[in-house]
Amino acid sequence: MEPILEVNAGSFRDPVNQVYEITPKSGGKNTRILRGLSKDALAIYRQLSSEAFFRKALGAGQIVQTELLAADDENARAVMANGWAGVLEHESVPFVTYPYEWTFSMLKDAALLQLHLIEKSLENGWTLKDATPYNIQWMGSRPVFIDVASFQPWNEGEPWVGYRQFCSMFLTPLMLRAHLGINHLPILRSYIDGIPPTEANKYFTGTKRFKKGVLSHIIFPAKVENSIAKRERDDAPARQRTSHRQSKAMVLGLVQSLTRLVHKLSIEINHTDWSQYDKTHSYQEADFDAKKAFVLKHTSTTQRECIWDIGCNTGTFSRVSGEYCSQVISVDGDHNAVEQLYLEEKKNADSNILPLVMNLANVSPGQGWAGSERQSFDQRGKPNLVLCLALIHHMRLSANIPNVLFLKWLRSLEAEVILEFVNREDEMVMKLLTNKTEQYEDYNLDQFTMEAERLFTIKDRESLKGGKREIFYLTPR
Repeated sequence: MEPILEVNAGSFRDPVNQVYEITPKSGGKNTRILRGLSKDALAIYRQLSSEAFFRKALGAGQIVQTELLAADDENARAVMANGWAGVLEHESVPFVTYPYEWTFSMLKDAALLQLHLIEKSLENGWTLKDATPYNIQWMGSRPVFIDVASFQPWNEGEPWVGYRQFCSMFLTPLMLRAHLGINHLPILRSYIDGIPPTEANKYFTGTKRFKKGVLSHIIFPAKVENSIAKRERDDAPARQRTSHRQSKAMVLGLVQSLTRLVHKLSIEINHTDWSQYDKTHSYQEADFDAKKAFVLKHTSTTQRECIWDIGCNTGTFSRVSGEYCSQVISVDGDHNAVEQLYLEEKKNADSNILPLVMNLANVSPGQGWAGSERQSFDQRGKPNLVLCLALIHHMRLSANIPNVLFLKWLRSLEAEVILEFVNREDEMVMKLLTNKTEQYEDYNLDQFTMEAERLFTIKDRESLKGGKREIFYLTPR
């Protein structure tokens, strides 16, 4: 059967190239990622691929593994039939993520990778025409640059064209959290093309304007943009804007100063409800060991492609299960818990854990152009197994999502599930119910079991904490 060729829904903004996904018609996970190049873009890539700095970055894993396909390759011919002059093949990223799902340190490390690549490019007579975090993805807990077509020869006197984009999409969100303690994630989710300086300017008032980097990279650019808008609004005639010529030393100086600035940005990881879960959970040691043993029993039966650990806290059970799969997607709504997980995992070059920050009662939706440029979380790939440990009481009692709706969402993933039900007698449920008028009488083990059995087969179950909790191994019906 012929493979299925599809245009990547998020690849349309750059007219000189387009990304395609080729999957076997019979299904399966062997998706190939191909990029069609225009005639000019192909010539540029041929030149780029011979550059020592580019080959070094490839070898270091900073740029996604890439090769130029032969013109007679069957799949290359299918892409070229759409009018492209040549075709690249990239290593497939296991799971696509977006910057509004990354912790502060993930965004910071992605920014430093972007700056490193532009600096090395400039030193060797090249530049990058884009500076967006959507061009960076993750292999486990390691950032990798994926937009090879963004590399361009640098023209004498040309400024860094990606500077504004870098500030809007990397620097401003980092400074909002580092300088003001503002959660950058919902703002980035709203501003899909980055936070413009005229908007960022509103956050930095009074003495906050004098925080490191704010005047030069937010306040002054905002004044310039406001001036341009005032000059060109209504029926004012269009004017040709010109950029001041800049030497390579000037452009490199800007990039290097930004690198120093980003390096210095930091946050304190304050204790939150879940940021110290590995030390403050409500289990006695024997019960916690029993929970680990149950998870290990059902994750170690086979080597899986992907496990989701939703409500992962600081990743205890992500690490337990990570040995038995290619990748763990570890998701939690507590930024500081996920930040700790990332900072630990980045020390391990071979980590297969990808930490993400996400409110599980409001997972990332499809958005951007036609609602499909950025796919919703559960459209980007399906897990083989979902860990859902001590989460369902938060979904029901804090987010008011009925158990049956949560179970239906889990069932839609077509995956096995290890789910821990926290019963009404548990101190964590009692704490959640203490100041609530509604007591959620439907929230009990018998009703949960009945609802679960309509959608799943209960293959195994075990009581924990003297019957206050029950852990289930479920397979979809």
